[in-house]
Amino acid sequence: MTTITVLMDDSPGVPGTVSEHGLSFLVEHGGHSVLFDTGKTGAFLDNARTLGLDPGAASAVVVSHSHYDHGGGLRRFYDETSSRADLWTGPAFFHKKWSDEQPAARFLGIDVDAAFLKAIGVRHQELPEGSDQAADIAPGMRVICGFPRAHACERPNARFVVDRPEGRRPDDFRDEVCLSVATKEGPVLLVGCSHPGVMNMMDTAERVLGQALRAVLGGSHLVEAGPERLDETIEYLKDKRLAMAALGHCTGHLATAALSERLPSFKPLYPGARFSFP
Repeated sequence: MTTITVLMDDSPGVPGTVSEHGLSFLVEHGGHSVLFDTGKTGAFLDNARTLGLDPGAASAVVVSHSHYDHGGGLRRFYDETSSRADLWTGPAFFHKKWSDEQPAARFLGIDVDAAFLKAIGVRHQELPEGSDQAADIAPGMRVICGFPRAHACERPNARFVVDRPEGRRPDDFRDEVCLSVATKEGPVLLVGCSHPGVMNMMDTAERVLGQALRAVLGGSHLVEAGPERLDETIEYLKDKRLAMAALGHCTGHLATAALSERLPSFKPLYPGARFSFP
């Protein structure tokens, strides 16, 4: 049995939990657990205690990308637990990320760097650049990155920029990763914000895994999608015949309403939600 618990999401959760603009899951599978994303502040740890869960026992930590609402709780996690579990990320994870705004760019990154991890004895496992990269991190669990952009409508907002060695550039989100979990009826995919595009990410995961996906959970970044992209995404998800599409965080109110109305497999995310897959 695979159990995936939402430790943090933007929506109001079960009594006793708090919400914030961020995402965090605890995945329990085959006697192992993996923490996927750490929210904005580390408040996911408080929710975990309320739910009777111990993220500190996770055998690995995966951060989908280095925006503050997904990796902002990393420092508190390592400070407040005894965990020194490996941190798994995509390439160029520590390149500083910004929102290109006026009168000045707004920092979107995290307060953890390679020096911090080294000082506390945490090994950083960074996937290489290139299409269809993957690594097994626990039995039945695989991190995937490198998403070819086959769906033209899935373009990151131009406001997202990143500091590369050659200077500040539009962010191509080469650091973004997803996590697949093997179940009897097919893999379940966890995504963070889906900046490369949820359709592009699902296509890549199915190609890497050689299987059709059973379910997808996480953020879709449809909050900034126009009507055409939203329609294309919903029809794509329908065609996949998923057992579940549990989407929240950066999905946005309008897209959530459309998904709820038009996609039978849609489920909302909220702190304390638990999803089980035999």
